[in-house]
Parts: sequence; C-alpha cells; structure tokens
Amino acid sequence: MKWWQILKRELLQMLRKDFRRTNFIFGASIAYLVIFGLMYGTHVVKDVPLVIYDEDQSQLSRTLIQSFADSEKFQIVAQPATQEEMENYLHEETAYAAIHIPHDFSRNITADKSSPVLLVANGANLVITNTITTSTQEILAAFNQKVSAKLAESAGLPADLAANKTTPINFTLRVLNNPTLSYLNFFVIGLAMAAFQQGIFLAVGASIISEYQNLRELAPCQPLKVMTAKLLPYFVLATLSFFITLLVSIEVFDIPFRGDLTSLFLLAITFVLTAIGFSSLVASFCESEITFTKLSLTYAVPAFTLSGYVWPLQSMDSFSQTIAYIFPLFYLSDAVRDIMLAGHSPLLYRNIIILLLLGVTLTALSTLVYAKKRRQFEINATQSNIAL
Repeated sequence: MKWWQILKRELLQMLRKDFRRTNFIFGASIAYLVIFGLMYGTHVVKDVPLVIYDEDQSQLSRTLIQSFADSEKFQIVAQPATQEEMENYLHEETAYAAIHIPHDFSRNITADKSSPVLLVANGANLVITNTITTSTQEILAAFNQKVSAKLAESAGLPADLAANKTTPINFTLRVLNNPTLSYLNFFVIGLAMAAFQQGIFLAVGASIISEYQNLRELAPCQPLKVMTAKLLPYFVLATLSFFITLLVSIEVFDIPFRGDLTSLFLLAITFVLTAIGFSSLVASFCESEITFTKLSLTYAVPAFTLSGYVWPLQSMDSFSQTIAYIFPLFYLSDAVRDIMLAGHSPLLYRNIIILLLLGVTLTALSTLVYAKKRRQFEINATQSNIAL
C-alpha cells in the first residue's frame, strides 16, 4: 500500500468509520471555550449579595451605605436589625458578605477618632472573597478621603490644603494587558487549551490502538511510512482546530488578540507534534481504548494544575516546579495567553524549541515501538504458519 493510500485510509477512518476522532479534535476545545466563555462572559464578578447592619443610623452611616449601593460589585439585599439576623443571612447564603457599622460610628469620626467597620465574608469561594475584600477596601478608602477632607474643611483648612492633609499619598493603579481584570480573558483560554490537548489525545489514541488491533492489514508497509501517513491528518486537523478555537474566542467572546500569527503558528505546530507523539507512544502500551482513556484523564488534571496557568510557577514548591517542566501544556497555555493579551511571550522561543525536541523524540519513540511490535507480530505469524 502506498503512502497516500494509508493517509486516505486514515481520513476515511476519521470521517466515516469512527467520527468520534474528528469530534475530539475539533469539539473538545471549542466546547470548553463556549461553556466557560458564557460562564465568564460578564468578565468580572458583580452584584455580590450584601447585607449591612447599621447600628448607628446616622447621616454618616447612611452615606457609607450609599457608597456600597452605588458600587456595581455589590447588591444590597437587606439591612438587618440585629447581628443575629445579619449572621443568618450569611449562614443561609442569602448574602455572601456583611458590613457591620457600630453604634458609635459617627460620634467617633466627628471626635477625630478611628471607628472600626466589620466586614464578614464567606471564604468558601476565593474568587468572590477577593472581589468582596478588594471592592470594600476601595469603597472605604474613597469614603475616608471624602469624610476626612470635610472634617478638615470644617476645622478651617482651605479645600486644597485639606485634601493634601487627609490624602498625602495619591495612589494611582494601572493594570497592563488585562485592565478590567476580566476572568474571561484570564481563565478561559487555558481551559480551552487543556481540552484541546485532551481532544488530540483521545483522537490519536483511538487511531493507534485500532491499528495495533489490526496489524495484519499494513504489514507489508514500512513502519515509518505507516506512522507518518496515520499521524499527518491529526497534525493538520489539530493545528486547524487550534486556530478555529482562538478565532471563536476573539470573534465571539471578544478576548483581545495583540500578538502575531507567526508566533502562535510555531507554538501550535510544535505543541500538536508533542501531543501526537505523547499520545501515540502511551497508546502503544495500552491494550484497549478504555485503558488509554483512563490514563489520559488521569493525566489531564495534574497537567493543567501544574501548567502555571492559574497558579504561578514561582509560587510552587521546588518539587512541583520540577514536575511542571515535564508536561507539554506547561509550554503552551501560559504562552498563548501572553501572546493574546500582552502581544508577546518572553519565553516563546525556548518553549517552541523544547516542544519541538519533545515532539520529535516522542514521535520517533512511538514509531520504534510500532516497528518492534510489527516485527514481533510477523515472527509470531511465521511461527504459526510453520507449526501448521
């Protein structure tokens, strides 16, 4: 059988006999992108349910309450009359945060004393908790500045001097690359890349295991020719799937793209080569597709966790850092996000070279394993014929 005939045979397998493989290649990453893109479509956490227990009931405390009401990060759902009622809202999760304004709030402030304000937050969800604490600090800082300036003015200081006295440091924040702190921009691409990897694994694994279960059909062909013709369609289609996924993320979910296509293309083809080589090698040692699927799913969670995408590498312990370098996803996901949001990735070419070396090595090893199993199959077949 000629090289192009093997390739045609594999395409027919993908498109007719086992269409799951095509679904894996194109469906996994896009499905994750759509599901989590819709979930994080608001970009940031807003309208966190909040209750405010105001013991003071003064003009000053009502001004503070209005500051929380004006913030899009909070939605005031109740103003309980007792502390017990406030705690019940948190216990029933009707509210995720509570503010307790003490009875001497305004008296202390007008007497030039500090007045504590208690923030109680449900720490079960760190994303919500971070939003609560950050937004509350911003609101209280603005409130402090406003009230302090008024108190200073009432003491006879000019407005501009009062402002300088009450706020000696003028703090300005500038966030690069993701100025809105959008969770959509931060999180979704990484999940899509993890699913993209899994789709390659499942498609290639099904193909390789199917081939090992039918070694007789391509026995006359050279192993290198067989593996090249079999894996080429997955290489081309997976690369196409990569760019379709990014196109959907840009056009449908408005995730910024500030990089260049050449960088993404080089990163994509080397990662696809590595994923194909890895999955074909692992599949060579699996007796069934079920076994391979279990192994690939077991691999998926630590691969994403240690990819450095969500939890930065420098914050991991030394053992985890060492293990992270083993996973191909480590060299892809964070680099893709950097290229998309920042326009460049500092370690791009290092990652490309490592992925290229990994891909060539793993694909060569899987070809050698296939050749060895083919020889063993031929020896067994010859011995069976002699015995007959």
